[in-house]
Amino acid sequence: MTSHRPAAALMTVCGLSAAAAGWLMCSPQPYADDIGALPTGVHRAVTGVREESSPPVRIQGPAGLDAAVVPVAARPDGALNLPQDSRTGGWWALGSLAGATAGTVLIAGHVDTEQGLGPFAALHETRVGARITVTGADTRVRFYRVTARRTYSQQKLPPDLFTRTGPYRLALITCAGPYDRATGGYEKNLVLYATPTGVSTT
Repeated sequence: MTSHRPAAALMTVCGLSAAAAGWLMCSPQPYADDIGALPTGVHRAVTGVREESSPPVRIQGPAGLDAAVVPVAARPDGALNLPQDSRTGGWWALGSLAGATAGTVLIAGHVDTEQGLGPFAALHETRVGARITVTGADTRVRFYRVTARRTYSQQKLPPDLFTRTGPYRLALITCAGPYDRATGGYEKNLVLYATPTGVSTT
């Protein structure tokens, strides 16, 4: 399958409230951003359950990560067209499905809006080793473990995040500082990589 990476970088540009600006610009982030090992090879959980793939519809994790997920595509400028509501994440619909045998399930969301922080701000608090759950449209819950955190320039996200080939993994993306008041956006993206550990049987 050919990669369908957006023509431009993934731009999770967020509106910012004064409270959110203070939180991101003045408070130290508790965990180092570049830590852990990136997924390699084909990681598949051995569960004894015949697993089908399905579009993700909900993501949950520690530190208040709990958001609906909808499919999204790229805007004409190549940026990912995320939902305006920070409580809803966007699944890159040309990427892999939850439960696929290869490729990246990419889910991104705004760290904040003018109304304040959204659930994807929790990614800044999420440790390597944390468990993430993704519910599919088929109602099955798939379990993942965070193996790595990386911070990239918004112009230099790895192309293999936007593909259905390569290691099967989950990638969660949100904005990261510093915040540029002149442009009204962040300069970087935080990416959490996770590998599958199991799936519910109901």
